Amino acid sequence: MNQKLKPASRLSVVFILVVVLSGSILTWFSINNISNQKVLTEKRILEEQRELSARFSDTLQKQIENITAGFSNEIAPIDLLKDSLVKEAAESDFVIQSFILANNGDFLYPNFRGIEVAQSAPKLSSRFKTAFSKGEKAEFAESNLNAAKANYIQCLTISTGAFDSVKALNALGRVSTKLQEFENAIQHYNTIVSTYFNVSDENGIPYIYYAVPQLLKITTTDNFEKQLPVFESVFEKMEKGEIPLNFNTEDWLTQSIKSLQELTVDNPSKLENIKTFEMHILQQLQFVDEYKNAISEFTQNGSSGKFLNTGNDFKIVNSFSGDSQKLFLINTNFTNPAGFLIDGEKLFKTIVKTDLQSDFEFDYIIGFATGYRSNSTKNNLVFSSQLNPYFPEQQLQIKLSDENLINGLIQRRSWIYGISTILLLVAMVLGVVLIVRDISREKHLARLQSDFISNVTHELKTPLTSISMFAESMLLKRVKKNSDKEEYLSIILKESERLKRMINNILEFSKLEKGKSDYQFVNSNLASLVTTAIQEFDYWFEKEGFEVVSELDNQIEAKVDPEKMKQVFENLLNNAIKYSSQNKKIISRLYLNTDKIHIEIEDHGIGIPKNEISKIFEKFYRINHKESISGTGLGLTVVNEIVQAHDGKIEVVSEVGKGSKFSIILHQQKVKP
Repeated sequence: MNQKLKPASRLSVVFILVVVLSGSILTWFSINNISNQKVLTEKRILEEQRELSARFSDTLQKQIENITAGFSNEIAPIDLLKDSLVKEAAESDFVIQSFILANNGDFLYPNFRGIEVAQSAPKLSSRFKTAFSKGEKAEFAESNLNAAKANYIQCLTISTGAFDSVKALNALGRVSTKLQEFENAIQHYNTIVSTYFNVSDENGIPYIYYAVPQLLKITTTDNFEKQLPVFESVFEKMEKGEIPLNFNTEDWLTQSIKSLQELTVDNPSKLENIKTFEMHILQQLQFVDEYKNAISEFTQNGSSGKFLNTGNDFKIVNSFSGDSQKLFLINTNFTNPAGFLIDGEKLFKTIVKTDLQSDFEFDYIIGFATGYRSNSTKNNLVFSSQLNPYFPEQQLQIKLSDENLINGLIQRRSWIYGISTILLLVAMVLGVVLIVRDISREKHLARLQSDFISNVTHELKTPLTSISMFAESMLLKRVKKNSDKEEYLSIILKESERLKRMINNILEFSKLEKGKSDYQFVNSNLASLVTTAIQEFDYWFEKEGFEVVSELDNQIEAKVDPEKMKQVFENLLNNAIKYSSQNKKIISRLYLNTDKIHIEIEDHGIGIPKNEISKIFEKFYRINHKESISGTGLGLTVVNEIVQAHDGKIEVVSEVGKGSKFSIILHQQKVKP
């Protein structure tokens, strides 16, 4: 005891102390880092949420400035301004409607004209009036349609302008319809549609409103294909503002679409373009009805100066309807005030679709709500901010897309730190083993023993860990359900049986090494032994998804040691499970061939290289596969020794990638004690 330690021993002691000290320091830092990880993660999330909120606000500003860009100076004439507004609105999903106002507050676009009580009309020549009166008298009083037609033709001949021409054409179309001269009627009405579509009568109603219903009445399925472009042009002109809208437009539009649908009942797709125009026209009518008075009052009372500018001379005005998600952009500096109605909800969705989160560590969901929510609450991971000044009552809310992200992240990192620490400590322990091996100077034997100890430790540790974990869970009463308790107990039992098999192999090998192994031979049914061994692995077969096929002759009996032979079958089945990868199928066979008993265990696993088949029964020998497969290197050694003790032999047929077949061959009655 008083002797000084040898230099090699002192080196080992110093190395062990360094391992313990380094491992302790690393463990302390890991635990401390894990405890701070949640706080650091929440801080990072809050920083990204603030950055995302700022990006959203900047993008919102840019979207509004982009749509008003190019309008800082007035565009003339009025049609050019209208085309520019319509084009900009069409390119932005969030623009509900663009508009242009007259100086008196009326809409120039959408082109809406209220029907006036007294409508001034161009003066007609006395000749025109005389001929037209004669035509009306012949048509309505005398029912002389041919005479009426002649007078209306005379009116058309002496017409000098658009007003008297379209008046005569409309009368000609009407009387031609009554005469059933439908081709002539269609020609007259088509001329009104193509040439005089924006001319109104004395009551302020455009003649197009008379012409289209009449055309629809005399259009049939035979001439519909020819007339369809005419109807499309009418709706397109109305949508573009070339044909004025009025208070009768909605009813007129509904009736016209109904008539067209009756003509296209067999092919509704023909009306796709017209239905699109209808939707836009109805949208314009709704816009005029909802905002006409409010916009007119806004532009005329001089109150626009108190509103914010976009930077392009457009005023930012909250919706007159009180809808907090609608916004007006109005430029009152133009000769004719103009602007856009913005749908805030669609604008927000457009912004959300942009690449706002490209370089963020976490994924977020952006939502919108009204009211105010404070961000001062501790551990609050929903960030809120107001969308002033454009949407003062609207609030931006940002939250994690996965609410369990933090706990999952902390858990994963805890596992990483824990495993890294254990791996480092294991590496250090292996270093100690290597030093001890070098000191022993029995390199070859020390290597075999070290491998054996390491493998046994790993093999024993896996079931022990499972047993300990599930037993601890039940002891601490973490398991509430009876079904879960039964499952845990089943796992503990199966892992115990697995542990028992490994210990039996080690004990059997130890007895074989010492020559003390004893056998108790009795007459046994071999099929029953094989079946029992298979049943021992039912849990693992089900867990790993194996298909097990048994081809057993139940009549075969032999004088064997039942426990030893069962151990042989269990070792072979265990290897079949471990060395099967993709094709998980195991076949067991028992049959007689002349006077020999054949017992086969076949798998479809990774196989054994041919040059290593002769070595697999050596003690501690394990094939160096690419797959990381645990084992002690004793299983097949024990199998070979037990089979030889039964005066039998074992044969192996194997091919890499296709599987292996182990065949045990016994004499039917001749067994050596």
